[in-house]
Amino acid sequence: MDCTKIPYFALFRQAGTVIVRQKMEVSDTCCKPLPCPTSDCPKAVHRPAGCEQCSRTRLISQYSDCDSDIVDRCRPYRSSSARSRYVNVCAAVCLVLLVGGLSPQSSAAPHKKRNMERQRRDTGENSLWANPCDYDPNSNSEVQYSRNKMNEIALQARNAFESSAKYKDHLALQLHSYESFEKLLKEWSNYEWLRKFSWFPEDALPKAKAINVTMPDDFMADLMKNIDSLLPSMYKGLKMIVAGLYTVSNNGLNDNVVTVDASVKQNITKSMHNVRAVLCLFNEFMRSRKLEILPLPDSELPEIQPDKMTFALLVYRDTLNYLEYLAQVFQKMYEVNPSVAN
Repeated sequence: MDCTKIPYFALFRQAGTVIVRQKMEVSDTCCKPLPCPTSDCPKAVHRPAGCEQCSRTRLISQYSDCDSDIVDRCRPYRSSSARSRYVNVCAAVCLVLLVGGLSPQSSAAPHKKRNMERQRRDTGENSLWANPCDYDPNSNSEVQYSRNKMNEIALQARNAFESSAKYKDHLALQLHSYESFEKLLKEWSNYEWLRKFSWFPEDALPKAKAINVTMPDDFMADLMKNIDSLLPSMYKGLKMIVAGLYTVSNNGLNDNVVTVDASVKQNITKSMHNVRAVLCLFNEFMRSRKLEILPLPDSELPEIQPDKMTFALLVYRDTLNYLEYLAQVFQKMYEVNPSVAN
C-alpha cells in the first residue's frame, strides 16, 4: 500500500487479502494541504473540508487509504488502471488455487488397468493369471517361505471346489437338459480338455482321478518324491483353468446359440475368481520356493469349440476335478513336511 501507515481497521481483521498497488501520480488539480493555523508545520494535517470534493481512491474494498485520519494529499481515481491491477491479482490468485487444488490422481501412478495392459504387452500374457495377486508389476519383493502356505492352498482349493459344485446340476440342466450332473458326466467321460495339452504331464492330473475320487496313499507318497519338478506344470495347469473359465464367461455364453439364464454366467464368473484366489496362493508358494513359473501366453489360450455348450461343460468338469486334486496334493505336502519351520 502507498499510504503513510497501515489503516487502523486492518489491524483487527482475522483474514483477508492485501492488494498492493503502485503509487499513482498526483494530480495538480487536487486540493493541497493547508498550513497549520497555530504553527508553521507544512506537513500533513487534518482533512480540510475542501478535500471532501476530491475523488476517492477506493477500489472494490469498503476501505481505502483515503479513510485514514491523516492524509498528505488527495488523488484522483483512475478506474481503468485500478481495475486492470485488480483483475491481474484475481487471475494470480485463481492460478494458485487451481494448481494447489489439483486432484492427486493427476500426479499419481498410472491406473491399475493401464498397468495390466502394459504387462500384457510386455509378457504376452493376460494379467488375470499372470498376476493373480494383483501385485505391482515393478515390485520385486520376496515372499517368505511358510509351511502353512501348503495348508492354505489346500483349504482354498477345497472351498473353491465346494462353491463351484453347488450349481453343477443346474448347469447340466441348462447346457444339456440333464437333471443330474453325474449322469451327464458318463456321456462325456471319453472327452478330455486339460489333459490334452502337450505341456501338461500325466501326474499333474492322473487319468485315474475323477470327481469325488481321491488318489491312493501309495501314489501320493511317490508323487511327493519329485513334487518340485511337477509343480511348475501344475501351476500352469491352474492358469489354464482360470483362462478356460474366463473364456466361457466372456465368450462362451454370449450369443443366441447358447440359451442359458443369467445365473449360469454369474456362477461361472464367480468360480473363475475363486480359482484365481487359489492361483494367488499357489503363486506365492512358487515364489517362496523359488520354483519356475511357466507363462501362459495368448497364443496358447483355449479355442472355443463349435459346440460352445460342450466346451463349457468340459472346462467346468475339469475345474472341479483339478481343484479337488490340488487340495489332496497340498494337504499331503503339508503332512509330509512337519519339520519345516513356518
